[in-house]
Amino acid sequence: RLGPFQFRIIAICFAIAALDGFDTQSIAFVAPALRHSWDVSPALFGPLFGVGLFGTLLGYIALGPVADRVGRKLIILFSTGLFGLMSLLSATASSIEILDSYRFIAGLGLGGAIPNILALVSEYAPRRVRSTVIVVTFAGFPVGAVLGGIASARIIPEYGWESVFILGGVLPLLLLPVILIGLPESLRYLTTGQARVEKISKIISRIAPNLPPLNISRIDLPEISATRQPVRNLFMSGRTTWTILLWLLTFTALLLGYFLVNWIPLILVDAGIPQQKAIMGVVVLNLGGIIGSIVLGRMSDRRGPFKVVAAAFGLGSIFVAGVGLLIQSAVSLLLVLIFVVGLCVLGAQLNITALAANYYPIYMRSTGIGWSMGMGRVGSIVGPTVGGALIAYGLTRGHLFLIAAIPAAVACFTVFAMSFNVPVVEEESDLATKPSSDSKPT
Repeated sequence: RLGPFQFRIIAICFAIAALDGFDTQSIAFVAPALRHSWDVSPALFGPLFGVGLFGTLLGYIALGPVADRVGRKLIILFSTGLFGLMSLLSATASSIEILDSYRFIAGLGLGGAIPNILALVSEYAPRRVRSTVIVVTFAGFPVGAVLGGIASARIIPEYGWESVFILGGVLPLLLLPVILIGLPESLRYLTTGQARVEKISKIISRIAPNLPPLNISRIDLPEISATRQPVRNLFMSGRTTWTILLWLLTFTALLLGYFLVNWIPLILVDAGIPQQKAIMGVVVLNLGGIIGSIVLGRMSDRRGPFKVVAAAFGLGSIFVAGVGLLIQSAVSLLLVLIFVVGLCVLGAQLNITALAANYYPIYMRSTGIGWSMGMGRVGSIVGPTVGGALIAYGLTRGHLFLIAAIPAAVACFTVFAMSFNVPVVEEESDLATKPSSDSKPT
């Protein structure tokens, strides 16, 4: 069952995801103010949006496998501290070039945190509610974006764009002691050293306090040796097609998601909407994503993820096109449409991570999540960058959204194809096992 110990893990990881979401999307919040302060052309924001996401891509790919070797907790601490420090330095930037460098390094930390907190909560969550727990934890990302957007709309007019980066830097650094004291290490990682069996016994006792005292002398997990080639394992045991489709899905989903997140404020400002209301467009988008992720997560646990996520992307493509067709409509109607887009597109996007966590064994879970989200980050870089290129080319705002509906449709068909290529996950790769035939602890 889920007890206080697991709820504490979920709460801390949720907070990390929220700060990650705030910091990742902070550049979109300050973009209108930076444009006015530095007199920057809108087309130049494409590379600025993309460079931080490129750093995140490298963080996903590099730090996921490292965590499988040195432990998740250490990488979570390092990553959170890194993006907090770089956010503070971003407040001191005096040019686009300097800000680019700070956002790139911050992206490394942002990319290292998310895969590892998701792998950690998936390991401690019971199988029957694992998708929901993962989605609820990852919902911290849009929650941070919503709260950060609301805060940014209020503090930027009063204290300037620098205040957003200061807030986004101080909060992660304040969270570091909480992570150090309150977050346990991965049980899977602890099993790689027999000297840690006492610590493992204590953790298991906290998960299930009603168990009799455990007397563990040794833990044997034969599949541990597979971590020596973590990336290669993603393409073994019938996982090749699944892995490729998962990468394509995350690519298209994040391409669309980050196009919307980064360009909605600037597009709304160009449409004549005041800056504060333009920022609220991102808030509404992420609010829809929060609600959608939880609803879709529960539906996925009950009915299976494939039909639910595919249907959400299919509806999302229709509503994204609807925004393009009604771009000249009243602000209230646009915000409603943007909310529904978030409900479908971001809600489905947040559920993709549950697919990686549920269909990769624990010993490669950080690697599987990290590489799939890394491929997604390629899409997240392409989306905002191509958006800037299309704007520079002279494409209208309405046409931008009509084009953006295409990735949602591709994601819909990709999920459908994945349902026919589901890999078999070995039951024994879960640390929690069924009771043995005798009554003695094993």
